Parts: sequence; structure tokens; C-alpha cells
Amino acid sequence: MTTTAQEGAASSGAPGVGGGDTAIRVFLVADVCVYRELLVEALAHAGGIDVAGSTPADIAGMAIGMTEPAVVLVDASSKAGLERVREIATTTPTAKIVAVGIPDDEAVLMELVEAGVAGYVTAEQPLAELVEGVEAAANGELRCSPRVSAALARRVAALTAAGLHGDDHRLTRRQREIAALMAEGLSNKQIAGRLSIQRATVKNHVHNILAKLGVTHRDEVATLLRSSLLMLLSAATAENVLSSWSLLG
Repeated sequence: MTTTAQEGAASSGAPGVGGGDTAIRVFLVADVCVYRELLVEALAHAGGIDVAGSTPADIAGMAIGMTEPAVVLVDASSKAGLERVREIATTTPTAKIVAVGIPDDEAVLMELVEAGVAGYVTAEQPLAELVEGVEAAANGELRCSPRVSAALARRVAALTAAGLHGDDHRLTRRQREIAALMAEGLSNKQIAGRLSIQRATVKNHVHNILAKLGVTHRDEVATLLRSSLLMLLSAATAENVLSSWSLLG
């Protein structure tokens, strides 16, 4: 059984978005050819879904950009699944990502939400629930079990308790992006190149990040991001959790 956390009203009738008679445009990323072909065939007969294409992970970025799907299904059953989700979330930020074939493990699910998924389907769920997950993601909803719902709520509560949700302390989206790159060990120059902004702009953001988080060195930011507040400070998570859970008012 699943519950649905409503992100917000979807634009009815928009191309590739669930609602009305418009089919949801979907792209599948999976390395195993047989698996891809079987799942594409199954989805093609599911109704309400338009399969835009499917590729292995190593060439997915370009193909997704060309087909502009509303939802990207990513086979996250292997150890590389989490990194694939992160890459696709970075290269195609407008697409909703649904992770497929994952274990029913809370820690894994939290990592995937941190990485930017808009939904997931475990290895034990049938095709019908995959279709429901695609429809929910396309409509800006997150379908998850009550246990995962509770875990997400606890994370949001942790943010509240930490006092990082107020206007004076909450990092902006750009600051969360830069903080995440700082945690990866990137220098200001490397961050500027990654985000295509000036190094002076990065330096200014870093100064503000340190001030808002109450730390004095960038290594402390990395430590904080790797702590239990990781999900709530990263750019991807803040977008997914705070938009899907209107708990902070």
C-alpha cells in the first residue's frame, strides 16, 4: 500500500504530463538489453504512456535531451544505480526521475531521494504499480510507503530542529548547489567551471554559506553535508522534499 504526497497542482493538458488524455512521455535507462526491450514492450501496452526511447546509461544523457521526456525511468538495481540517478538529475533537471528495481530498504530510498528521484518502484512491485508511479511523478506527486513517508517527515523535522529553515539561515538553491560541490572537494575555480559562473561569484557564495551555517572552514561544510542533514541541505533534496511536503509552512 502506498500514500501520495502532493507536490502541487500540475498543469492540465501539458504535453507529456499525466492528466486528461495526454500520454506521458517516458524514457527508459537500463544497461541490460533484454530487460529494456521487455519493459518497453510492457509499458507500450500499459496505456497512457508514450515510450520516447531507451538506452544504456552511458549514452542516456544525449538521448534524453533529444527526446525531452516528462519522466525518466532508471534501472537502479545495481550498485551504479545511485550514481546514474545523480548524473541524470544534473544533466536533465526538468525530467522527473523514477528509480526502478530497488530494494525495499529505507537507507537506499533516502539516498535516492537525496539524489533527486521523484518516485521509485521496488523489485517486488508489479508493472501496474510502476505505471502508477510514472503517473504520480508526471503529476508532481511522490508515491511512497507510510514508512518512507514517516522517514521523510523526520528529516524535515530535523531541519526545523536545527534552525536551518528560517529566512536568515536557509541556503538558497544556488548556495545548496555550491555547498554540495564543496563537499565533493571541488575548489572555487572548479565550482565556477562546473556551474559556468565567475570565480568571484563562487567566493561570495562560499562566504555566505559559511556564515549561514555558522562554520569557519569549507571542510566543515563537507562534514555537515555528510551528516544527517545531507538530504535537507543538498539542492536536489530541498527541491523534492520541500516541494512534496508542505510541512514547514
